[in-house]
Amino acid sequence: MIISAPALLIDGAFTGPAALLIENGLITTILPGIPDNPDIRLEHGVLSPGLIDLHNNGAFGVDFSTATGAEFDHAITRLAEHGVTSLLPTIITAPLNALANSAGIIAEASARHPGILGLHLEGPFLAPPKNGTHRADWLQAFSPETLSYLLAIPGLRLVTLAPEIPGALAIIEQLANAGIIVALGHTAATAAQTAAAATAGARLVTHVFNAQSPLHHRAPGVPGAALTDKRLFPCLIADGVHVDPIILKLAFAASPNAIAVTDSILAAGMPEGFEAQFGGEKIILKNGVAQQQNGTIAGAAITLDEGIRRLIAAGISPQTALAAATERPAAAMRLTDRGRIAPGQRADLVWWNVDFTVAEVWRAGQTPAISAPAPKGTEYARPDLHDLDGRPTLEIVQTFFTQEAAAQRALTAAAPRLAALADAAALRLQSGGRLFYAGAGTSGRLALLDAVECGPTFGVGPETIIPLLAGGDTAFLHAVEGAEDNAAAAIETLTAHNFNAKDALVGIAASGRTPFTLTAITHARALGALTGAIVNNLASPIAAAAEIAIEINSGPEIIAGSTRLSAGTTQKIALNILSSTVMIRLGKTHGPYMVDVRATNEKLIRRATRITATLAEVTEPEAQAALAAANMHVKTAILILRLGITAAEASRILQTSGGSLRKALS
Repeated sequence: MIISAPALLIDGAFTGPAALLIENGLITTILPGIPDNPDIRLEHGVLSPGLIDLHNNGAFGVDFSTATGAEFDHAITRLAEHGVTSLLPTIITAPLNALANSAGIIAEASARHPGILGLHLEGPFLAPPKNGTHRADWLQAFSPETLSYLLAIPGLRLVTLAPEIPGALAIIEQLANAGIIVALGHTAATAAQTAAAATAGARLVTHVFNAQSPLHHRAPGVPGAALTDKRLFPCLIADGVHVDPIILKLAFAASPNAIAVTDSILAAGMPEGFEAQFGGEKIILKNGVAQQQNGTIAGAAITLDEGIRRLIAAGISPQTALAAATERPAAAMRLTDRGRIAPGQRADLVWWNVDFTVAEVWRAGQTPAISAPAPKGTEYARPDLHDLDGRPTLEIVQTFFTQEAAAQRALTAAAPRLAALADAAALRLQSGGRLFYAGAGTSGRLALLDAVECGPTFGVGPETIIPLLAGGDTAFLHAVEGAEDNAAAAIETLTAHNFNAKDALVGIAASGRTPFTLTAITHARALGALTGAIVNNLASPIAAAAEIAIEINSGPEIIAGSTRLSAGTTQKIALNILSSTVMIRLGKTHGPYMVDVRATNEKLIRRATRITATLAEVTEPEAQAALAAANMHVKTAILILRLGITAAEASRILQTSGGSLRKALS
């Protein structure tokens, strides 16, 4: 199987386009570019390794410490729908016999689910002042007998302990020698004690900032050591509740090893008000957070994909957020078979929409039984913005920038289709055809603006690129009620311009459904003309009607349905790129210079003079003289100067060269 994608997360950075050859559940080859006939072609978004959650106590009503086989199957399947393809089920402090029973349950489940990496035992060697939701009466002081008991537990992979308790360094060394990875947590340790534990073999730090000594400018404590000691992988709960988003941003900027975890409990994925027992205490899901009756936070209630989105919203780059939940946890746990996109790795993969919702998931090259939800369109109201009007102004502005960045990634993913449309349109214009735009509202106004700007920039007349705005030119300044629904007007306008099979028409509509635009495309295609579309919702009627559709999945707008925002921005850029690329193909530029610029005012005369002087390698007075002889035509002036010929001879050479200065000079 071959899966192609416009962007992939490889070694902590986005790269692409590329494709993956998958055989027997493994990635065998990374193919540069997009092959001609991939089995699965991803048109937008990002392909990443599957998510790895190293701290997960349960989800979807399932507590991993007591789960039945069927409950484990349910939780693992639901988590996979959210992109989590590997996890360490985590058991908090309990009586030793209960810990052994829980370990047996997890070991049995891991035989059916290769995504279960083993057992994360959080406790019982924790510091009493920082026990958090762990029952103090179940904590254990170190003894050789207790350690031997724990070492015999099947599937033990990770142990969280406090490095300052008596005997801790010896425990760390023995666990490390047994191949069990040690994390530091629920601790009041100093930075020095934390460093000593790292020297003894500790490798991770559990939920940094939570249930541990604080970060102080004269006493850095566990957080200071965790974020600066390159031997350690600091794990941070990514819900934005356990750790404030500003601190999350600081932490991920400080440590290239920082890992995103959920520390979720059985309340994750459950409705508000959900009640259950966890760790021997009653918990309730209140305001999206699982709490004990005394208000103590018992655990997070998110899945890791939601954690990714919250990290990005906090200002952490998408590639960093994704690496923190894939490549970094794999490195921390010394996993050699997963966590990266590379030959030999398990084909555990997640396809992300541009808003970083999960579009599809593969486990060892296979999709889960239940598909993930479809991407949300431009009309979708984002629930995470319910308090937008009450937020600080700077936060509102940053929210807009975050959304715009996501929209730009979606536009970048559409590059191959945009290039195909540009090539096809250029061929029509070279054969004497014209390029028409059709749109309503914001989309139509953007199209009109692009068409008008091409005249002075590329020296083309108004008959070359013709914008059709629903409601006519009046609609540019004032809304014309019902114009976008007037399908008949589209046909009438095309007919008035003698539109024919030689021409090309590009329809622009964020929704992909506007009747005026849809009718223009279907009528143009029926006449045999080239048709293209620029839309912002996937699987739309307009995209289906056009020969070449540019689908920019820019996602929900910050203000639901206001497509003058991200959708409009991406449409403007797409139109700029489309028309400019067509003009480049038509020889209207020479390198980065607009050599067909129409010098109709002082600014453009100065520009024409500079371009002529630069490309002809003469002084500006010499350039001005040649321009005067060439009737202010830059290409002709350059040929006069470079070839030492007359204006008439230069015009003839240009004509035989198809208007290309490069061909004329050669």
